[in-house]
Amino acid sequence: MSHYSTISVNLDDEASIKAACNELDLKFRLNSKVKGYYGAGESCDIVIEIKGSPYEVGLRRNGKGGYDLIYDKFGGHVEKVLGKDCKKLVESATYHKVTKTARKLGYMIQRKDKTGGGIQVILSRAG
Repeated sequence: MSHYSTISVNLDDEASIKAACNELDLKFRLNSKVKGYYGAGESCDIVIEIKGSPYEVGLRRNGKGGYDLIYDKFGGHVEKVLGKDCKKLVESATYHKVTKTARKLGYMIQRKDKTGGGIQVILSRAG
């Protein structure tokens, strides 16, 4: 029996996912099996280790140019750290991608962490 769930998310930039891992103090590795209740399970393109947790989060290419999240929801180990459906990881990776794109287009970025979770991004024209 498998506890693994697959969640479709809008992540498509490996560098932004890696930056999110650095920000959230997670370890990033490529081409490995993600750990869950029964040990190493699903093969993934990216695996994210969570400090102090026996469970990991995997990301697998979905054929649409992005990644799907794969993790074992049993016991709530992953969601205790990253929130429901790994919201903190998704928000952080999205922030890093938006920031990279906005800077290329000449915008300045201001980040505000919202009370209760979430990120607000404020863009303004440089100069």
